[in-house]
Amino acid sequence: MRRQENSGYLLAHDVGTTGDKATLFDLDGRLVASVLKEYETFHPQHLWAEQDPEDWWRAFIESTRELLSRSKVDSGDVKAISFSGQMMGCLPVDKSGKPLRRSIIWMDQRSVKQADQISEKIGFREYYEIAGNRISPTYTISKILWVKENEPEIYEKAYKFLQAKDYIVLRLTGSYATDYSDASLSGLMDVRKKAWAYDMLEELGIDLDKLPEPHPSTMVEGELDSETAELLGLKAGTPVVIGGGDGACAATGAGAVRLGQAYNYIGASSWISVVSDRPLIDPKMRIFNFYHLDSEKITPTGTMQTAGASYKWLRDKVCWREVEEAEERDVDPYVVMDSKAKEVQPGAGKLIFLPYLMGERSPWWNPNARGVFFGLTLAHERKNMIRAVLEGVAFNLRIILDSFEELGVQIESIRLIGGGAKGKLWRRIMTDIYGKKVIIPKYLMEATSLGAAIAAGVGAGLYKDFSVATKLNAIVDELDPDPGIHEKYEKLYGFFKRLYLALEPLFKELAELNV
Repeated sequence: MRRQENSGYLLAHDVGTTGDKATLFDLDGRLVASVLKEYETFHPQHLWAEQDPEDWWRAFIESTRELLSRSKVDSGDVKAISFSGQMMGCLPVDKSGKPLRRSIIWMDQRSVKQADQISEKIGFREYYEIAGNRISPTYTISKILWVKENEPEIYEKAYKFLQAKDYIVLRLTGSYATDYSDASLSGLMDVRKKAWAYDMLEELGIDLDKLPEPHPSTMVEGELDSETAELLGLKAGTPVVIGGGDGACAATGAGAVRLGQAYNYIGASSWISVVSDRPLIDPKMRIFNFYHLDSEKITPTGTMQTAGASYKWLRDKVCWREVEEAEERDVDPYVVMDSKAKEVQPGAGKLIFLPYLMGERSPWWNPNARGVFFGLTLAHERKNMIRAVLEGVAFNLRIILDSFEELGVQIESIRLIGGGAKGKLWRRIMTDIYGKKVIIPKYLMEATSLGAAIAAGVGAGLYKDFSVATKLNAIVDELDPDPGIHEKYEKLYGFFKRLYLALEPLFKELAELNV
């Protein structure tokens, strides 16, 4: 067994959309081992998405046991467990903690009617002013109303409505609780008061006693009993810290822990977030708000739908030759795609890509928006298209970045995390389009798990506060914008925005065409 004097480890579980990722870090922030156990998402009807909480529990047990076996870490050296989790879910459980149905997860869109009812009763802008979020069927509040209307017997039996990580914490400790980050992105909270929006919920007919008590992400909800500890291969008495939603954990793991610090997550979707001491209530409602793991801070955020997903689409549907070359060279297809795009000058030969392959959230909030290559000529090649996709995503994120500055937030630099941040070309493109210093920390893919581990360490008293994040995920690279290239991109950026606005009415017309 691996054991050192004064050694210790933190166990983080990310109860995500595709599976439970268990990760072990030592107290100096070194990644020891990681295990992912996947589970199924069910789609009973069009636009519905559900998961079985028993699958979460099974994956939690299996990943923990395999992680400990693989790492050879002594169970007594695991000092605390904490969680990151998918947000905006809806799992009703009874008084014994038994799930009453499968969880309705974040991507589920069934509650459009209920979202419209909230708008009618509360008002679209009035709701945004209270919750710090736009009305949407993706939020927990709409899903609870759907359950109440369509499954009234389940609603009546429900003791509490929980998020994914909260269910695992319940199984481990018997505590019915959530944390401020998950509570604030449920759409049920008054984001200014850091409490459930009592008057609004009463008007909507949602019973307040069915909502769990919000706690700081560092709250120790309990300790492992001997039976559960044996099941997991851990030591009885190990503290269980509630942790936070995946967005809040990503912020901490990225090292965005001080006021004014910003980070950019680049995955299938992408978002830009900044650390604030108050909600940012945007008159244009481009930005939404949820709490940081440090519950005295807020992380206003703007998110786009298809960032890395646009690049993956290009790989799968267009770049067949680059995929073949990657197989021949035994490298990742994105490495080949990046190398081709690097042959093209900034601007991609005046080829513009609008990255709206699944509609768009920030900045446009338009489900009818669609992807566009604009300016194609016979002279363009696949390498132009590859570079245009990378630039198009960055242009859209630049609009989100500008939204913060319009609201008075001064951003001098931005940290990149997520799988897309591994691409050196994309980093450079973002730096030159943003016109900001771009900072690359050590952990890109593991930043969210690291954030959960830090919550465990702070909760268990092993770290003083969240400032330790900047040490644990140290900076390994910094990029400054090239003034000449930035100036060129500024002209294309203005055109990018005008192109969307010119096409906006046509997107609506296309959606309404009966063909």
